[in-house]
Amino acid sequence: MGNISELPEDLLLRILSFVPTKYIVATSLVSKSWRCLWTKVSRLTYDSCELEGQYDPVKTRRFRQFLKKSMLLHQPRALETLYMDFRRRSLGIDITPWIRTDVLCNLRELEVYDRNGPHVSFRLPSVLFTCEKLVVLKLRCMIDVQLPSTVSLPSLKTLHLINSLFLLNDESIRIIFSSCPLLSDLRLDHHVMSNLHIVMPSLQRLTIVTDSGYEPLPIFLDHYIPSLEISTPSLKYLNIEDSASTFCVRVSIRCPSNVEDTSIYRRMVQLELSMCGGVYEELLIHMLKRSINLSVLRINSKFKTLDLWKQPSSVPPCLLSSLQTLEWRGYNGSCAEMVVVSYFLKHALCLKTAKITTESSDLFEKTTGYLLSMPRGSTTCRLVVGVMN
Repeated sequence: MGNISELPEDLLLRILSFVPTKYIVATSLVSKSWRCLWTKVSRLTYDSCELEGQYDPVKTRRFRQFLKKSMLLHQPRALETLYMDFRRRSLGIDITPWIRTDVLCNLRELEVYDRNGPHVSFRLPSVLFTCEKLVVLKLRCMIDVQLPSTVSLPSLKTLHLINSLFLLNDESIRIIFSSCPLLSDLRLDHHVMSNLHIVMPSLQRLTIVTDSGYEPLPIFLDHYIPSLEISTPSLKYLNIEDSASTFCVRVSIRCPSNVEDTSIYRRMVQLELSMCGGVYEELLIHMLKRSINLSVLRINSKFKTLDLWKQPSSVPPCLLSSLQTLEWRGYNGSCAEMVVVSYFLKHALCLKTAKITTESSDLFEKTTGYLLSMPRGSTTCRLVVGVMN
C-alpha cells in the first residue's frame, strides 16, 4: 500500500468515492494515516442488497449499527452525495437523525429508497428545501416534512418523488415546483399529476408513474397530456411507466416552432412502446392517430405479443406523411403481428428503414421470406430482418 499512500489526499478521496461505503470504512485499518481518511469522502452509499437471502436478524442489526456509526463519524460538511437503498430488504429504520442540517449544507445529491408501508414515514428537516447546492433529489419513500416559510432550490435539476407525497398537500407541492427554476428532470406519481397544473419552462424530461388498474391508458393519456401543453414548452421527453411494469411509453418531443405550436401530440417525433400486459393494439392506434408528426416508431413486444389488430377506420396521418423509421424488437410472428407489419409497410409512404428482429434464429428463418415479400408503399423503404442479441 506504500505507493497508493503517497498519492495526494484529494486524489485518494476521489478514488474512494467510487467504492461501497463498507469498504471505504475498512480502509481505516490500513495504517494510522488512513484512520480518518474515509470520514472526508464525498459519497456514502448504503444498500440492503447486502442482506439478500433468508432473513438474518444478526446481519440486519449489524447493518443498522454500521449505518448509524459511520454516518455519525463521517465529517458532514465533506458529504456531497448520500445514497440509501432499502428496497430489497426493509430495515424498519428511521433515517431522520442522519439527514440533518449539517449533513445537508454541502449536499448535492440525495437518494433515499425504501419499501416500508404507508404507515411508516421519514421526517425530513425543512432546511432540505432551502439547500442552495442540491442538484439531485430522489425519494421513493413516505416522507413527512414541514416546509419552511421560504422554499428555495436554485440548483435543483433532477427531482424524483415516488410514493413520497401523500403527506404533502397540493399547495405545498406547487410551492416546491415553483422554487426550482432549473428543474429539467421530474418523475412523479400519476395521482399527483391529476391535481396539479405544472408551469415549468425549463422542464425537459417528465416521467409519470401510473397504476395499470387506474384507467385505460388511452384515456389516461388524453387526460394528462393536454395539461402539459402550455406549461412545459421545453419538454423533450415524456415517459409514462406502470408501477407494475405492465407497460412503458417513451416519447421524444421536438421544441415548438412558434408560440402557438405547443401541442404535445403534435410535437411527438419519436415513440417507443413496450408492454407486458394490457390491450396493446388500443394504445398503439391511439398514439399513431394523435402523433401526426411522428418520424420514428419503436415497438418492443419481447414480453407481450400483439395478439389482436383491428385496422383503424382511416390511416393515421403520420404513416402517410412523416414516419421514416420503424423498429420492431421481439417480433414473434403471430398472425396479428404479421398483419400489423404488413399494414405499416403498405401505408407508411415516407418510410426509409424498417428493422424487424425476432427472438430466435428458428423464427428468423420461418418469417424472413414472408416479411421481405410484403408490398411497400414507400419506394425507398429498406427492410432489414435480424435476430435479437
